Amino acid sequence: MSGMNTVLLLAQTEIDQNTITPGLLGFLAVAFVGGVLYFLMKSMRTKLDNVRSGALAEPAAAEGAASGTAERTD
Repeated sequence: MSGMNTVLLLAQTEIDQNTITPGLLGFLAVAFVGGVLYFLMKSMRTKLDNVRSGALAEPAAAEGAASGTAERTD
């Protein structure tokens, strides 16, 4: 029965003043969270790229040390 109530509520043509909507504050909160997530994902991507490049450099250094072509740091 609640599904029918939802359909009737959506079908109303006039706006009820007692209906609570998120408004500007809700929009700003969602926009803020979206912006924070964007910069968080950008930062995480940079850190993961650094980890991947470091992981790729380790086997190359190990191969150089095993073959005796590694530089000495005396």
